[in-house]
Amino acid sequence: MTSDDFRQPVSPAGNGSRPASRLPGALLSLLVGAIYGTVGTVAHQNVLRLGEAAIPVGLVFALIGSLGLLVGFRLLFNDRVPVLFAAIGMVGMIALFSVASAGGSILIPQGVAGLVWTVAPVLVATVVIAWPRIPQRPAATTNRNPSSAPANLRRLPEA
Repeated sequence: MTSDDFRQPVSPAGNGSRPASRLPGALLSLLVGAIYGTVGTVAHQNVLRLGEAAIPVGLVFALIGSLGLLVGFRLLFNDRVPVLFAAIGMVGMIALFSVASAGGSILIPQGVAGLVWTVAPVLVATVVIAWPRIPQRPAATTNRNPSSAPANLRRLPEA
């Protein structure tokens, strides 16, 4: 018997074979996505004014951050579930803040910046979640010792 006989099969999901083992990570991802959706919603209205031009730096940084968060989760975890829950948390908070509150205030006003902030994170999340898994390459081994080269390779004389 070898140690290979005692190996347990690895599930295709990657992290664990039972859904209960993925629940804490999914809930934490939901919380992180909700926090980022809230911060991005508040920050997306920041504008840098240079003379007559208004540069929407808050919107640009919020979109780059949402892309970075979701792509980072996709690369960090070997599963789509954390990315899905982070996207649900982020888009859920954006949807919540786009509706008028009881006092009548809206954090995402109508306009180009508000429209981009409500649509772009959904598109980013869709692309990141649907992106196919890239297979990992095996580690490359370099063989620098010429005496251990395979017998079928012809060695050239060294200069």
